[in-house]
Amino acid sequence: MSQPKPHHVVTTEPAPPRPNDRRRFLVQLGLLAGAGAMALVPRVVRAPRRRRLETARPALGTWVRVVVNEPDEARAARAVGRAFAAIATVDAQMSIHRGDSQVARVNALAGRGDAAVDPAVLEVVDRAVDAARRTGGIYDPTILPLMRLYGFYDAKRQHYPSDRDVAAVLGVTGYGRVRLDRASGRLGLDTAGAALDLGSIGKGWALDRAVDALRAEGIESALVDVGGNVYGLGLPGDDEAGWSVGVAHPKTGRIDRVFTLRDTAIATSGNAEQHHALDRVFVGHLFDARRGRPADGHLSATVLARTGVESDLLSTVSFLMGPGRFRVVPGALDAHFIG
Repeated sequence: MSQPKPHHVVTTEPAPPRPNDRRRFLVQLGLLAGAGAMALVPRVVRAPRRRRLETARPALGTWVRVVVNEPDEARAARAVGRAFAAIATVDAQMSIHRGDSQVARVNALAGRGDAAVDPAVLEVVDRAVDAARRTGGIYDPTILPLMRLYGFYDAKRQHYPSDRDVAAVLGVTGYGRVRLDRASGRLGLDTAGAALDLGSIGKGWALDRAVDALRAEGIESALVDVGGNVYGLGLPGDDEAGWSVGVAHPKTGRIDRVFTLRDTAIATSGNAEQHHALDRVFVGHLFDARRGRPADGHLSATVLARTGVESDLLSTVSFLMGPGRFRVVPGALDAHFIG
């Protein structure tokens, strides 16, 4: 996967109790940046009717945290293990930071051939290409050369790229360069130098696979956070409406909006955390791929959807297109823009 796209600090807690129940459970989630605690030992917190198992580990270039409410401790531990295994599979399929991933092999063969990939990779790329087509190329999964041009994978880059530099890179980007064949299970790029980056959709896909793993073990109440992509499974308590997720303002840190998750997912895109300066020019990591320039029309965009992959993809699309245009890609249940 690509470097985690920036997310405001996310805090989660059960939705406000019904009138006859004043119990409140608070779960602090987020990126855990600088958590000195590489002590990743799961801990069980006893509740009146359930056991709560919380586990956090690094994965996909970010922190992943899984919270499970389950009276059977062995089942909970087994489910959490399966959830992290599912995320590890996605990393092996779609990471651009490991040379042995399937997407890395596709990128390495650009302009020379295609590669056999898993159906999951074909599905994710197909969804991303469809979104690119619907947005007229403003969003695009072949953005990796542009990211590199602006120094996001090259720490030595110091200067803002010239118009000529941008034009040269745009010559090897574009969703039309993707060659996808579901029948043969192969994926390729028709131009040397072209490259896929699924960071705008892959973590959402991994989130869904982790939730699927929990469900397969019979887990009915859980919350999964993959670097700020959050899914609330079931209810945190019998008398709760769902898992509440507070969206923080990127500049003030204050909660700007609260969403309630019940078998739904939420994701936020913005430039507040991933950015740097080139020739003293602010450069965020979200790009209008059609122009080859950074997008900065908003501070952040948050999308609620039925699945993690939809919320992840649509948070990026909504940030790039704005509140009046992002619905060209279906799937959003609600959205919130800041700035």
